[in-house]
Amino acid sequence: MAGIARAGTMLSRLRPLTRIAVRPLPAASLAPCSVLARGFAAAAATKPKMEDGTLEGRYATALFMASSSKLDKVYGDLAAIRSMMSESQEFKLAIETPGIQPDSKVAAFEAVCNKGGIDGSVLNFLKVLVENKRAHLLSRMIDIFENFYRAEKGLLLCKVTSAEPLTDAQKKQVEAAMQKRAEGSKLIMEYNTNPAMLGGLIVKMNEAVLDNSVSTRLERLQTQLLAPVS
Repeated sequence: MAGIARAGTMLSRLRPLTRIAVRPLPAASLAPCSVLARGFAAAAATKPKMEDGTLEGRYATALFMASSSKLDKVYGDLAAIRSMMSESQEFKLAIETPGIQPDSKVAAFEAVCNKGGIDGSVLNFLKVLVENKRAHLLSRMIDIFENFYRAEKGLLLCKVTSAEPLTDAQKKQVEAAMQKRAEGSKLIMEYNTNPAMLGGLIVKMNEAVLDNSVSTRLERLQTQLLAPVS
């Protein structure tokens, strides 16, 4: 009962958001994902260079094909929506809570998109998600779209984790070293800290992980010391 009460409290907080005027949606604007894809897929060249066969991947592919002529704009809009979801718990709940009515979800999307200058094709895509009851998968779809975008632009994400923040000079050294492994791709550097590492670096690029942290080296040494003597 306490859980139901808490849910009711959260939903009551969403009511101001759901009072936004909601216009009836024409059936064409809520076409299934496959129809959306067929409507914009003019050529194979518009398909992403990567493939993702998951449900989220198919939706992301449809949007990618629909936005090939304005890819930068759509990517920026999706990144903005993701930021809004992380910054506003109210907005996130309005989108991801199954019990909220579709027209209220659409109203939330319309309010955010109109305020943020989001492209109309993105708003239409969001309406498709709501109609197909897939709005709760939006965050994952944006992540996949981001992977498609980076592949199209020849971008490669390189995540660097250190025990303490690196200096600018150290960052330049790391970037220069990793650029040699990037095989012509342009690196997007992302730096994070984790004091538990004690020292050293952990670098992740694509699926490769280079772990030279002090904590890992100590674990390896401990394993060697505890191993039975042959």
